Amino acid sequence: MKTSSGVEGIARIEIQKRIDLIQIIIYMGFPKILIESRPRGIEELQMNLQKEFNYVNRKLNIAITRIEKPYGNPNILAEFIAGQLKNRVSFRKAMKKAIELTEQADTKGIQVQIAGRIDGKEIARVIVKKAAPETCVKIGTSA
Repeated sequence: MKTSSGVEGIARIEIQKRIDLIQIIIYMGFPKILIESRPRGIEELQMNLQKEFNYVNRKLNIAITRIEKPYGNPNILAEFIAGQLKNRVSFRKAMKKAIELTEQADTKGIQVQIAGRIDGKEIARVIVKKAAPETCVKIGTSA
């Protein structure tokens, strides 16, 4: 659903099914993006899911929960790095900024790995940068 909705900053989605109710909990780092970009975004998402699941006699409940430290989550951080690379920011600057953001989120350590044809070179490379390598949050992005 992430690609069809076009919303970034989703850490995870939980679906709880009961006999008469389906509850969907979306954990987001930045819920204002979903609410401000489209005022009827949640209602539109609910209608799309109702059609997708083909549940007529079950009630569909969508709840959006905010994550306290979004840059401590590897999925959100990987989306941030990928967005930076798409905007043609230097990969070293993107990696350094990601490490700074995780340190501000009080994470114990991080390991960022970028692989592929970095900077358009013909030979693929793997670049790894670590901070506090005792306990690491691993993030991998392919260029």
